[in-house]
Amino acid sequence: MKAPRKVCLCCLALALGCGAQTTTSQNAPLPNPGDLLQRAIANEAKLAAEQERYECRVDDETTELDSKGNVKKTETETKEEFYVNGIEVDRTLAKNGKYLTPDETKKEDNKVMKRTVKYNDTATAKKETDKQNKQLEEVMQAMQLENGHRQSVNGRSVLFYDIVPNPKFKARNLNQHFAQVMQGKISLDEQTGEPIDINIKSTQDLKIAGGMLANLHKGFWVHVHDHAEPDGVWLTDLAEGSGDARAALFFHPYFRFKETTGNCHLYNATAQQIGQATAVK
Repeated sequence: MKAPRKVCLCCLALALGCGAQTTTSQNAPLPNPGDLLQRAIANEAKLAAEQERYECRVDDETTELDSKGNVKKTETETKEEFYVNGIEVDRTLAKNGKYLTPDETKKEDNKVMKRTVKYNDTATAKKETDKQNKQLEEVMQAMQLENGHRQSVNGRSVLFYDIVPNPKFKARNLNQHFAQVMQGKISLDEQTGEPIDINIKSTQDLKIAGGMLANLHKGFWVHVHDHAEPDGVWLTDLAEGSGDARAALFFHPYFRFKETTGNCHLYNATAQQIGQATAVK
């Protein structure tokens, strides 16, 4: 998600301060990839409250293609996106260029309210984030980061790696099977462990349960880009991909998707009691 560039001296000072702290000697040993993941998880938890101050506009476009790459159908969706205790919540505003009807809006608002109330419970939200973090750890076990090197980018120490399958690892679930046929590149912020840019592509066909459970063809690719806001919150501004893939009934073969996030609003609410409170019957 791309939040607005808030021009203020305090944010500028914060950004410059962070940049100065993240500069690392180019000759220093590279950190362990597992340590980077734990840094990212800890950073997300620390900044969860700040992340809730952002509300962003998301535009989704999904195109279904035939086997020759010709467009069969294109669907678009515009959403608002915000966070509750670190959990993403989306509210659909329009589909295929048309705003929701009053009845559709009411149903969507009810759905969003239920999800918001659900994850407003800290224990429930933690259970979900723990699940997501476990999936990340499982995927990392199936992959290896190689040919690492460090560069200073805009005053921050950034690590660059090639992503390759771990030849000694035996996949135990669907995510790990997918991970073992993907290769590409990744860059990460060294201080926080947060991914900046991920670009991966499948290098071979993959079928699970004869293709009924999952089917991934060679050449499927995914690209995700994140950035840091001046307050330290990391937001995704682009997610895209294309190829022939299906996980159960969720993806149709031969599809292309692109999700862009921007026009974010940064909210800051404060309250101050004035005078004596009066009881109301």
